[in-house]
Amino acid sequence: MFAWWFQAPWWLLGIYTVAAVLIALSVPLLYRLFGYKMQDEALWLHERNLREHATLMQRLDNARESLTELNITAGVKQANILTDILDDYRSVVETRFIGKQFAPITYLNAARSVQEHVVQNLTDMVAVGHSLAGLNRQAAQSDLHQEQQQRITTLLAENDKFFTALNETAVEVANIRSVSQFARLDTLARLVSLAQTASHTGTQS
Repeated sequence: MFAWWFQAPWWLLGIYTVAAVLIALSVPLLYRLFGYKMQDEALWLHERNLREHATLMQRLDNARESLTELNITAGVKQANILTDILDDYRSVVETRFIGKQFAPITYLNAARSVQEHVVQNLTDMVAVGHSLAGLNRQAAQSDLHQEQQQRITTLLAENDKFFTALNETAVEVANIRSVSQFARLDTLARLVSLAQTASHTGTQS
């Protein structure tokens, strides 16, 4: 259309075509060169972190309140521990990754998956606690009572294992000096493995 309307010579059309291509290619290049891509990724990571943190904290607060009412003190203690872990995790993400060129999505997803599973375990303790309250009114249900008590013990032990992995990985991630070090973290591999196990067993809890 341009050639037909203006009847431009072929060399001018060539210049126009090359200029158009260069302009089109320069947009993503300038987007990266001036740091806009990094800024957008940092904003996305920041908003994601805040959103997930708020959601998890709300679920945790609800579980802690119910555990307190049911007098499951070990569960309340774990809820308090997880609160500190979530705060530490948020600090690590904010200071270690946001605004940096490297955001290890594998670590972020694995840590969140494990944290969510801990909250689910605490929520399951609430359900078990309510069933125990009912059994306490039926003296003949001693076997069921023992089974439910063991269920709480199992959930507590599993959470302790998750706490260890979360704490150790957070410390190592905070102290890494290079991307290559991150990929070789033994605790990261263990955390990812725990996250995968948690996701597979979550529907069975």
